[in-house]
Amino acid sequence: MTTTQILTSEQLQQKIDRLPRLKIAHLPTPLEQMPRLTERLGGPSIWIKREDMTGLAYGGNKARHYEFEMPHVADAGYDVMINIMDYHSNNARMTAAAANKIGMRYILVLRNAANRQVQGNLLIDKILGAELHLLDEYQSGDAQGYANRLKEQLEAEGHRPYLIQDHLFPRIVGMVGFVQAGIEIRQQIEENNLKNVHIIGVAGRSLCGLIVAAKSMGLDWKFTGVTVNYDVPLPDYIFRHNRDIQELLDLPVTFEESDMRVLDQYVGEGYGLMTAEVAAAIHIAAQTDAIICDPNYTGTAMAALIDQVEQGGFSSDETVIFLHTGGLPAVFTFAEQLANFKG
Repeated sequence: MTTTQILTSEQLQQKIDRLPRLKIAHLPTPLEQMPRLTERLGGPSIWIKREDMTGLAYGGNKARHYEFEMPHVADAGYDVMINIMDYHSNNARMTAAAANKIGMRYILVLRNAANRQVQGNLLIDKILGAELHLLDEYQSGDAQGYANRLKEQLEAEGHRPYLIQDHLFPRIVGMVGFVQAGIEIRQQIEENNLKNVHIIGVAGRSLCGLIVAAKSMGLDWKFTGVTVNYDVPLPDYIFRHNRDIQELLDLPVTFEESDMRVLDQYVGEGYGLMTAEVAAAIHIAAQTDAIICDPNYTGTAMAALIDQVEQGGFSSDETVIFLHTGGLPAVFTFAEQLANFKG
């Protein structure tokens, strides 16, 4: 990676520090070796960045996102948040927790949630006090319209609702949290004298934030993103916002599609439908280095990591860092499949 102007860690931190921030994550998160998985696969050295340990209602990468998004929502004068997610969503849970941190009322519209067993993330949503609207399969087809009507009703009552899906800022500011993480990871990499770094994780805002950090500081890290959903095309969801993050932080560079190798062959039948390979990966990570992955995101990324090592997708001299973005409660939603898995 090359840049026209290389920033030091301190210079990049100064740009981040200009933005309002609410420190709610437990940072820094650990960067740990996975020696037994490395040995089992006989491949390159594997490490793991533990974003599952951020501490906000079972942790996850969204804790870093909300350190920057929540001050924006509160400072703009909104008094209620509305979110549209799937019934097992990690995002839904962590948004509920972050809303509680700033005392914000939180309304959650959950697709395909009617008559579901209350467990996993859905249980945590209820414990956190989210106002739940559990849509059936028919209603889920118009979840956005359903949320729009709630928003209009709240506005008629004198509230100022913030419907997350209507706003661009969350996608941008989510990346900022991982520009910050990039500074953190750089220090940890240097402390552990790691070379030839290749970071793999779910393709999304978090990886893009790390790419921005690496390019801004002139680091030659490589990146692999794993897609988990056919319904969210990366060009529209992420890559079209690359200039926005550059302008927000006043950076000399930004991320491009060419900065990330994207693997889309591990999705299976679709989001929320766990494949046998993902179930196997969850068991392997747990039974080697005691790492718990979730069936939707990190399990899919771990399945990709394992397969890529076995297929020679990484060089033997690379240091592969797995970005664990959390999602622990989702494991319980898939309890029967995981408990009965025969690997």
